[in-house]
Amino acid sequence: MPFDDNYPMKINIGFNDRIFLTKQEWQTYLRRMPVRYIRKKKTSICQICGKPSNKDNPFESSHIIGFKMGIVSFGLTPDFLDRDENIVSAHKRLCNSKAEITIQNVCKRLKSLDIDKLPDFLPNEILTAWNNCD
Repeated sequence: MPFDDNYPMKINIGFNDRIFLTKQEWQTYLRRMPVRYIRKKKTSICQICGKPSNKDNPFESSHIIGFKMGIVSFGLTPDFLDRDENIVSAHKRLCNSKAEITIQNVCKRLKSLDIDKLPDFLPNEILTAWNNCD
């Protein structure tokens, strides 16, 4: 059925400020990753190395909790991952990959946000890391 005024297609309706995906949403994103919608403006210096951008190594908006890790491993919503607090400006080469934190540090960061439980459908490796996180 084609979309027209009688059958409008909702685009980017969001997750109502939820932090975690539902099991069904998560399973869908395991098949195909969602699109990123980063709105935060880039800074004038790299937030990893402190140097300015240049034409050979421009800035990218980098996720502190990596987008793929956040979705696949932790079941976090794309909206949560694209929040300004999770984005830094970093050089495309070298610094971008340094912006991402480890599984253990993701656990610590989420616990610092007063999250006390992860969804039970996540991989056992993640649930174990969560339970062993101080």
